[in-house]
Amino acid sequence: MTTATQPYNAPVKVRPLGVTILAILSALGGIMAILGGMAIMGVSALASEIGALGAAIGGITLIMGLIQLVIAWGLWTGKGWAWLLGLIFGVLGILMALASMVGGNFSSLVSLAINAIIVYYLYTPPVKAFFGR
Repeated sequence: MTTATQPYNAPVKVRPLGVTILAILSALGGIMAILGGMAIMGVSALASEIGALGAAIGGITLIMGLIQLVIAWGLWTGKGWAWLLGLIFGVLGILMALASMVGGNFSSLVSLAINAIIVYYLYTPPVKAFFGR
């Protein structure tokens, strides 16, 4: 872990570039999920065919977007729980990609590779040190 010093010589953790990228991508994904959830809820209010189911799906999507924003903040600030959640969601992404591939969707190989890289990266010593692991 690289440290910089503030005027009173208190060590400051330097965020690894990859963590910065993950935090920004997570925030962008959260914003998109929030907008998507609001759009789904708006459409479900106008279309009686999807009504309550659409509102529920939109609400869940909105909540997931808010959670993703919280995770992005945790990654940005180096919170240990954000490292754990990033790891959990990375492993879940790997499992979902594998399940999709078993179902014949081999385009999920890209998702599998990205999630595997994220899990590997979160286990590197500088990243673990940044999150206090």
